[in-house]
Amino acid sequence: MANQNLLDRISTLKKLTPGESKIADFISNHYPEIDFDNVTSISKKTGVSKATVVRFFSHLGFKKYSMFHNYLRDEIGEDRESPIERYTMIKRQSMGEKQDVLTQNFSNIIQHLQRTYENIDREAFVKVAQMIADFKVNLYIIGQRACYAIAHLFYVRLKRMRPKTYLLDVQSSILPDLLIDVTSRDLLFAIDHPQYCKATFMVVELFSQRKAKVVTITDSQFSPFSHFADIQMVVPSDNLSVYHSCCGEMALVESLLAAAFSYGGDRPYNRLKKAEKLLRDFDVYYPARTLHLEKNNRRP
Repeated sequence: MANQNLLDRISTLKKLTPGESKIADFISNHYPEIDFDNVTSISKKTGVSKATVVRFFSHLGFKKYSMFHNYLRDEIGEDRESPIERYTMIKRQSMGEKQDVLTQNFSNIIQHLQRTYENIDREAFVKVAQMIADFKVNLYIIGQRACYAIAHLFYVRLKRMRPKTYLLDVQSSILPDLLIDVTSRDLLFAIDHPQYCKATFMVVELFSQRKAKVVTITDSQFSPFSHFADIQMVVPSDNLSVYHSCCGEMALVESLLAAAFSYGGDRPYNRLKKAEKLLRDFDVYYPARTLHLEKNNRRP
């Protein structure tokens, strides 16, 4: 069975304390819903201290709970990728509990961002930011479904600060035409998490075959793109919602934008000034200040 590896690992533990036995029973009885728990919730549900929970996972061979979480996530695999499956697990986990959804979700988001920050490879981050700041390189960005919003934001903001930046929209029938001229001098950013999109995988594979550089932002070191990525930045996507979280990926993208801007010298700033002038010339934004003054003038 899918959970046998984890249960076998637990069964190898010797001389469990009463508290540790409660945790082992809890994991066995709440698989795979345990994917949505953390140290605090396990402590509360089992009635043991947080220190005991941390010690139990240390005995399992995980220095941090996040390491266990990543192990469990890879073991569960596709069982938790579908929104329907995730909804079913969440409902089973929360049966009989009064839910403060706002507090729980914000707490989960904060922990999610903390794990993202702790897991980022600093050297890889700097290298990727410097790659973005190389204006001579054609930079392509792809992300589908939920990840399209992140990819689009990344594209819009990068386009203002560097030339040769392109968004690959696989919904378009001209996608193959956009890929004709890809060479080994180009760079691809692919953003994806479960359920992984086939079109994104095909584009990543093509760039790899053309010997182009590939940077992926995804949720697991064992993602389908791992064999093709020159640099893979792993961001957890687990969430209490039926949908995977995008907040870690968004935080990483915004951090890369800030770093790339600083590495670009005066060029991003000068280009941004040109972009702002064009936005004013085309009257893109709603004149909020003008409207405010008009409202004040109409008051009796």
